[in-house]
Parts: sequence; C-alpha cells; structure tokens
Amino acid sequence: MLNRIYIVVGIFAIVVLGSAFILPRFIHWADYRDRMEVLASQVLGTDVSIRGDIAFSLLPTPRLEFDDVVVGPATDPAATVRRVEAEFALMDFLRDIYNATSVSLIGPVVDFTIDENGLLASGVDMSNAGTGVALGHASITDGSVRLNDVRSHETFTVSNLSGDLRLSSFGGPFQFQGNADYADGRYELRLNSGASDAQGAARVSAFVRDLVTNTVFNADGSFESGLAPKFDGTLTYRQPPQLATAAKDITGDLVLETKITASTDRVSLTGFTLSPDQNRSGMRLTGTANVQLGETRFFDIMVSGGVFSLPPRDASEVAAEQAYEFVRLLGEIPAPPIPKMAGKLEIDLAEVGMRGFSLRNLRVEATTDGDSWTIAQAIGLLPGQTETRFSGKVTNAGGSLGVMGDIVMRAQRLDALAALWRKPSDDNPLFGVPGELHGRVRLGSDAFGLSNAWIALGGQDHGLDLRIGFGAEPRLDTVLRLGDLDAPLSEALFALAPNASLDSNFLISFPDGSFSVQAQALDVLGLPAQNLVGEAQWSRDAIRFSRLSVDDWGGVGFNGTVRLSGSLLDPNVTLSGGLNLKEAGAPGLTALYEMANVPFDWQQAIDLAMPADLQIVLADAEQGSGQTITANGSIAEAALDVRVESERPISHMGEGQLSVVASIEAQDSLALLEQFGWTGPSLFTGDEAMVGSAFVDGTLADGFTGRLSLGQDGQVVAFYGDFDFDDGAVLSGTGTADVILRDGSGLAAWVGVSGAQLPPVEASASMEFVAGRSLALSEITGASGDTRFSGDVSMQMIGQLPGFGGTITTDRVDTTALAAFLFGGEALIGAAEGVWPEGPLATAHAPRQTRGNVEVIARELSLDGRTIGGDTSFMFLWDQQSATLGRFETALGGGKLSLNLVNCCAGALSERTISGRGTMTGVTIAAVAPELGLSGILDGSGQFEGAGQSLAEVVRSLSGEGNFAIQEFGVAGHSTAVYPALVNVDDVLNTPPEVLETVMRAALEEGKFGAPVAPGAFTIAGGTVRVGNMFIDGQAATLSGSLQLALNDMGVSGSFVMMPKAFEDPRGLVELDNARILTRLGGTVSAPEATLDLSEISAAVQVRANEIELDRLDALRLEDEARQRAAAEDRNRRIEEQRRLAAEEAARIAAEEEAARLAAGEEAARAAEPVPPFSQPLVAPEPILPNFDQQTIEMLIQSAPDASQSPTLFAPTIRPLP
Repeated sequence: MLNRIYIVVGIFAIVVLGSAFILPRFIHWADYRDRMEVLASQVLGTDVSIRGDIAFSLLPTPRLEFDDVVVGPATDPAATVRRVEAEFALMDFLRDIYNATSVSLIGPVVDFTIDENGLLASGVDMSNAGTGVALGHASITDGSVRLNDVRSHETFTVSNLSGDLRLSSFGGPFQFQGNADYADGRYELRLNSGASDAQGAARVSAFVRDLVTNTVFNADGSFESGLAPKFDGTLTYRQPPQLATAAKDITGDLVLETKITASTDRVSLTGFTLSPDQNRSGMRLTGTANVQLGETRFFDIMVSGGVFSLPPRDASEVAAEQAYEFVRLLGEIPAPPIPKMAGKLEIDLAEVGMRGFSLRNLRVEATTDGDSWTIAQAIGLLPGQTETRFSGKVTNAGGSLGVMGDIVMRAQRLDALAALWRKPSDDNPLFGVPGELHGRVRLGSDAFGLSNAWIALGGQDHGLDLRIGFGAEPRLDTVLRLGDLDAPLSEALFALAPNASLDSNFLISFPDGSFSVQAQALDVLGLPAQNLVGEAQWSRDAIRFSRLSVDDWGGVGFNGTVRLSGSLLDPNVTLSGGLNLKEAGAPGLTALYEMANVPFDWQQAIDLAMPADLQIVLADAEQGSGQTITANGSIAEAALDVRVESERPISHMGEGQLSVVASIEAQDSLALLEQFGWTGPSLFTGDEAMVGSAFVDGTLADGFTGRLSLGQDGQVVAFYGDFDFDDGAVLSGTGTADVILRDGSGLAAWVGVSGAQLPPVEASASMEFVAGRSLALSEITGASGDTRFSGDVSMQMIGQLPGFGGTITTDRVDTTALAAFLFGGEALIGAAEGVWPEGPLATAHAPRQTRGNVEVIARELSLDGRTIGGDTSFMFLWDQQSATLGRFETALGGGKLSLNLVNCCAGALSERTISGRGTMTGVTIAAVAPELGLSGILDGSGQFEGAGQSLAEVVRSLSGEGNFAIQEFGVAGHSTAVYPALVNVDDVLNTPPEVLETVMRAALEEGKFGAPVAPGAFTIAGGTVRVGNMFIDGQAATLSGSLQLALNDMGVSGSFVMMPKAFEDPRGLVELDNARILTRLGGTVSAPEATLDLSEISAAVQVRANEIELDRLDALRLEDEARQRAAAEDRNRRIEEQRRLAAEEAARIAAEEEAARLAAGEEAARAAEPVPPFSQPLVAPEPILPNFDQQTIEMLIQSAPDASQSPTLFAPTIRPLP
C-alpha cells in the first residue's frame, strides 16, 4: 500500500514536473507581450516594445527569450536589442523577484543624443528604477553605443562591443569589462561605478587601452548623471614608445597627468603635467587645456616648461661617422597630432636641448582648423644670438609631416651659428659678423626645402634656394644667387658653407647633391671672379660641373663642364669648355701655374700666347688610365688646335709616354710672330694664312723626337730632330733645319738685325741648340733665286747679349737687297716726293739685343737683275747701336769702287744718322752715268753724312765734299762746225728761225766737244751736289758753266756755254759776242734732258731785216687810217639829216592827232542832240597814223637806203571804217 502511495505521488510529481517542462511550450506567451512591455517600461521609464517572438521556460530555471526589443518611440528609439536571453533564480522568480542570474544581450544598440542646448537625451528615465531588477552577470555581444551630437551634426559610434556587465540595480553600482571598436582601433574597456547618491552623483573609474599601441587612458572621479551630465576627476594618459630594437633606442612612456572637468559643452584640463619620457623625470611640461564642445568645437592649450631636452645619442657613436645633427633631427621630427577640431596652442619653454645645440626662449603660438596647424609665430634663439622666427602651416597627411611657412633668422654672430655645421678656424672671418636669412620653408617626411630666400650679408642681399633630403635619398640641392662680394665678404660666405673636403660628416649627410651658384663678383682663391656661374652635382665618387662659367677670374675666363674625382693628393680631372686668357701675367693665370706646378720658363713661353680663347677637352683615354687633352681656338689672331695623349692621368703626365699633335693657323703671320716675342718683319710674305704644326712623341725622362714647322704658301721654316728638357725645364736639341722664304728679312731679325731685309732664300743646315744659350748652324747650303750660297753661322751668349758670327759665300749680291739689309725693308717703302723712299729708318725703337760680325763674299754685284759689279766682298757688322757695311769693294767699269757705310744709332729716337766714305779709281763714266752722253775715265773720292727719319730725309739733309778728274773728256752733240754752217745760209732774212735752228742742230750733231782733262770739285749741302765755275778748255772752243744735282729727286740742273775760240764771218752776221750756244741741263740722272738754246744766234742774224719790214707796215697803217676817217665823217652827216626829217614828221603827226581829237569831241556833242534820221551824210574818218617814239624813228632813219633819197618816211595805210 505504501508502495502504491509512493508510486502515485511519484507519478503526480512526474506529471507536475513534466507539465512544468512541457506546458510552457504550449502557452502562447505573446499574449503576455503587453504585460512584459508594461513591466519593462516601468523599469526603464520609457516605452518598451517587443516586436519579435517571446519564449519562456520555467524549469530547470526560469528562462525568458524575446527578439527585436525597442526602447523608446519606434520612430526614434533610445535603444534596440536584437535578442535578449535572461535566466532568473527560480525561488526569487516565484516570489516576484527578478534576479537575473544570467543575461545575454545580443546586438544591443544604445543611442544618446545631445541636443542643441547641450542636454543629454537618452529616452530612458532611470530615476525611479528600483532594486527589483539585478544583473549578477550579463554578457553583451556585438553591441553598439551611439552618441548623436545635434549641435555638430556628428555621430560617435562604439561598435562591436562585447564584454561582461554586472548590475546590482539601475542606480548602481555596476561594472563592465570588455572590448570595443572605435574609429579604426580596438580597445579594452573597464568601467566601474558606485551607487548613485541622492543628487545622482556616483564615483566612477574608467580604463581604456588601445590593444594595438597599448596606449592607456585612466580616469577616476565623480560623475553626475542627468540631462547635463558632468565628470570631475583625474585623468592619466600613458603612451608607450615603439618597441626598441637596440638598447640606445629604449625610452620611457609618455605620461600625461591632469585634473579634468568634463561636461557636454566643455572639457577642462587644469594643471596638467606632461612627461615625454618617463625615464627622464627632469623633463616635464606643464600647462592647461580647455576644450569647447558643441556646434563650434574649440580647444585652447597652453604649455610651459623650463629645460626640455631630447634624449642623448648613443655614447658609443663616433661623431665623425654620423650625419650632421640637424639633418638627423629633420628625419626624427614626428608628424604632429591634429585634433579634429579648431583650437589654439601656446608653448613657452626656457630652453630646448637639441643634442648638438640648444634652442632658448622658445615661444609658439599656433591654431588649427582640424585639418592643419597654423603657426602665427614661433620664436627661439639659436647659437650666435640668432633670433629665429617662423610662421606658416603644419600638416599631418597620413602620418607624414608637412611644414610650409616663412622663416626669418637674424644672427648677431655668424661664427657661433656656423659652428653647428663646421669647425671654426683660428682666424674666423665670421667673428662678430651679423647676418640675416629670410625665406619660405617646406618640410616633409623626407625633405626640407628653403625657397625664395635671401641672405643679408655685408649690406647686400643674396638669393638662396635649398633642399635637404634626409629620407631614403639623402642629398643637398642648393641654388645661390650672389651680388658683388669683395674679398672679406667672400671669405665670410665661404666660412658659412660646410667644409665638404675636410668634414666627413658632409658626405655622410649628403652623399649626393647639387648646387648652383651665380655671383656678380666673388673672391675665389684670393682673386675676384666676375659673373661666376657654377652648376654641379656630386656623389661619393665625383663632383660634376654641368656648367662652370666665369667672365673674369684674374684675367681668366671659362665656360664649360668639369668632372673631379679621386682625392686632393691624386685628383682625376676631366673637363670640356671654353677657356679665355685675357693677357700675359694675369693673376688668374699665375694662380693656375702655381696649382699645376708649371716651371717658370714654361710660364714665360705660355705667356707669349696670350691672349687666348680656346675650347678645351680633357677626357679619359678609351683604354688604360691615360688621358687626352684637346684644345682648339684662337690665340690673338691665330687659330690653334692641339691634341696631347698621355699614358698617365693629367696629374702624372710627366711619368709616361706623351704624344703631341698641334697646329696653328694665322691669317696675319706677323701678328702671330709678334705675339711670341718676334720683333722683326714677318718670316713669310703674301696674304695667305700661315700654318704651324708640331708632331712630338716621347717621354720627359728619355726625351722627344718630332718635327716643328711654320709655313705659308709654299714658304717653310722647319726643324726635325731630337730634343729634351733638363732638370730646369730648359729645352735643347739637335737635328736639321730647313728654310724656304720669299723674303729673308725675318732671318735677319732672328739674328738680331731688326729692320734689315734679305732676298728670297731656300736653305738647309744642321742645327744644334740650347734654348736661350747657344745655336749652331753648320753645313748651310741654299739658294736665293738662281743665286747659291753656303757657309756657317753660330750664336753664343756673351753676357746678357747673344753674339753671332760666321761666313757666307754666295754667287751674287743685289744692291737693293743689300740696302734693305742695311737700312731695313720698311726704309725702302715708296716716296711721296722724289725718288728716295719715305719709309722709316727706325723700325725698332729699342737698342738691338744682339751683336754680330758676318763676312760675305760674292762673285758679282747686281742692281735690279743687272750686273753692275764684279767680285764683291764686305763685312756686315752690327751691335746695339749701329749697323755697318764695312770694307765694301767691288769691281766696277774697269776700275774699283770702295765704300764704308754706317747706319747709326738704334734707340728710342726716330732719327738715324747715315755716314760714309767712298772712292772710285779708273771707273768709266759710262759705267756710272750712261745716259748723260759723256765719256772719259773717272777718278775721285768724297765723304758724306745725313740724318733723318727716312732715307728721303737723310738725302735732303746730306752734306759732304769731294773732288774728281775726268781724263779724255768728251761731250756728244757739241761740234764746233755749227758756226760755218750758219754763215753759209742764203736769204737769212726770209728764212724762218726754225729752219735756221734746224741747220745749226744738224751741224752740232756732226761731232763732239773734246778736252784732254776735265777737273772739278763738288760740295754737298742740304741734299744738293754742286759743281760750280767749271771751265773746260777744248781744242776749238771752250765750255764753261755750273751743275747741280738735287739728290732728293735726282734732278739735274745747270747750264753750259760753248763759244768759239777764233772765227770770222765775211757777211758780218756771226760775231764773237753773239755766237754763244747755250746748253741747259734738266731732267734726272736716269733720264737727263740737255736743251740747246739757239735763239740768240738766229735773232742776231735776222734783226735788221725785221726792222725794214716794220717800217713798211707802219706806212700802210697811216694810209688806211686816213680813208677810214673820211668815210666816218660822211656817215655822220647823213645820220643828222635823217634825225631832222623824223622830228618834223613826228610834229606833223602829233598836230593831226590833236585835230582829230577835237573834231571827235564836237561830233560827240552833236550826237547828244536829237537828229533826224539820215539828215547828215556819213563822213569817213581821217586815217590813223602810227605814233612812233624817238628810238624807232632813229632806227628807221639809219635803215634809209641813201641820204640823197627822199626823206619821206614810209607809213602803212589804214583803211577808214565803213
């Protein structure tokens, strides 16, 4: 029985329990939706709608599930939950106590709204919530909290919220621990709250950690809920550094500690302390911050502090192996945080330690618009009392720093400022020098730029553009535009630049880079450089100048490209460009000599080529380590082309094989020779260009072999052989010299006889020389036209002057060439008047720099191609002052001519003095003056001297004296048979004088005047030779007179009279006193004119006949005059009669005209009275006679045919009018 009771009770229990499990499933819980919504609305203080399914089970524990819960109005809910699962304690649930032991909120979304007044509206009223609901443990999955700020039209969303929530009641306390997403980060959240007091305030604490960066926010304080929630407490922000890979990179956390007061419209941080590195406790910043929330969000932060310094570098670093500190700092500047709101930031720091230097009294005023920072001003002091001001913008583009603005730096001591990047020298030109920098700054994540900048230095402004790359491509690019800098300012500028050659930090900081420098004037290496332009790029291996240009650097100009590599001790240079050398001895050229270590003798030789304008290319050889130099351009008026191939680099050129090929071409050969110190005439003649060439191969150690030549239009001066340089760089050599010249004047000038002239020459000789010391020309063989010569010439330095000596043997000597050699070719230039040349004798105004004595032996003497003398010999001597033709002897006209002629004195004066002595022995006159018609044998001597600037002036001033005697003297065309021939002429009176003179001339030509001897003496004065009072006693007549020879034009003047000794004329026509035959001399020596004056004799013979004829002509003249006088008287009578008749006729005509006038007046008066028609007959008018004036009347009278005819004048008949 008992067992049955147990069974019944068990069955009942089973039924009851089964019903508890099963029956709730058959209950339609949606019918209780309203009840549940009412209960929830009472708890939350707002409408709650359950729009989804509802499920409930009682056992084993009460479990309630419903979906799609909406809290608040359906159109604007305060919160929504996608699904809610709650479990309650069974016994409490049965007692109507809803103690949820487990709650799962899946997809809850909570919305908070801050209205335009800054009030918080959540749609949930928790003020009346009791303690009937508690959450011992609630899990939230995929939740969201959204804050909608109506003022700024923004929504802040915390999404993917998951965690555990414990809630004693809606009034607290509660705690939450979980994770959530905000923006792009994932955060760990911990939130604790105590129970709210009567005013709704509760103690809260919050912990937020960024799961990626481990950045932590801690807040603790009092929170007042309600429409205007407020938090008042403390805030700690801790940001750990990035994970260090080395011990030197380990730093402490960045910690911000502050008091905070926050509400819906403002957040205030009062008295915050910021520690950038917690491990460095002494580096702290303090300040305040205020953040305004709402429609216009704005913050205002002020930071101040004492000494703020960056962490030190690793102590194990070697400073010489690191980049410049300021370059490293540029790469370490982080991108600044930019709040998503407008605001203002002020910073005031006493000192900021930048490791290598300090920035003192830093003050920054900056504002932001939420996108970038605008720095109104940033002021700090750098070393050297350098006030630095910056204003501009700072941006953060995806973590990349961006800075752009204007910077102004004013330094009182540039020496202290420049010490940041270069070690100062002992004598620093920047000491105490002030300066300024103004420019536009740009700073990015990998580069720093300074544009449109200018530097104020020395009272001038200089442009500057600069870019520093410090990222993946470290480099420096600079553009510098300089004004006119003198030497001190140039030194100061160079002292500002980094010392790239000696400072290893430079190439570490900037392994690559470029610069462009433009300067109106800049002192470079102690010399002013005008209009300097340098554009270059460098790398660790080389520096390349894409353009290096200077108009004038101490007389040197250059425009081209240059590449430098290697080291200072062993440089490798390549270049290409134009080199302009303005003058010899230019300071810039001297500096180049010193840099290239050019020997002094070479310097002097190079100076002779100035000025020069060349295109130079220095390039590496195609194979090996050698280099090739090519130069082409102009030196003075010549074109130069040089190619040098060196087996070794240019810096070691003297150590290897050298090959030189050079050519030079000049249109004006004399100008080129004068450029190289030539003082005489040109080596060559003609208008063609002169070309020089050189082919040289060898080494400095073993010597060279080559050919040197100058040529022009077939003329050549050449040397082929071996030459060498001794230890003093003096050139010496042996070889063969060849000469082909149309004019040998240049050779004369070469041996020091400036102004002399030689004929064309073609010769060769063995040559041995030591430059500036000795010269030997042996085995000379050559020809001048068809004249051959040979000999030897040598030169030795005697003291400071070279002395020449030797002997020349030749076939022929031309007097013109000899004169040109003695006086100079220029002295023989044409004459303005006369026959003597007007060319200057003083072609060289300085004393000769050589002396010499050369003997010349010739087989004949010629003039203009004609042989005028036989064997000839002379000595040609010269020294500093004079040139002498000494011991001159030549066979002439069966006799001998001796002469000694001196041309003195060389120097600054333009006048020269020419003097000489000469003798003739047994010389026929025909050999000296063949055109004069004289004969005889001449013996004589004389001396002369003259001075002037030309031969013509010398001749015009010539003076001297001498005497002569002519044996067997004769004058052609002066026969004494002329007197008998004149007497034998018939009818002299009627014979024309010309016929008489013809008869006499024919008689004179029948023979000559002769005399055994004709002695005489002459004087020379004022360039005129005078032979006066010469009397020659002939066989049948005498010849007397005087002779003058004007040397200026070689004009001959004078007269001689030939008179018979005894002659009788039976007719008396020829007497001794009137038988004078006059011969007048004129013309020139080369074209003499002898004029016979025979008029005196012919006039004496015919004078009487002329007197008779004159008497007869006078009688005829008197008879003719009488007849003419009678005819004139008759003509005058007839003229008077005609005048009288004309006057009478004129009077009659006048009376008739007056009567006619009076009759016409009466007729007019009668016409005025009435007259019957046709009462009076018509009367014809009187004839109208012409009214002639007196002149017409006289003319008519004169034209009358005869005075005896009637004097009636003819008058035309004029018919009366009808």
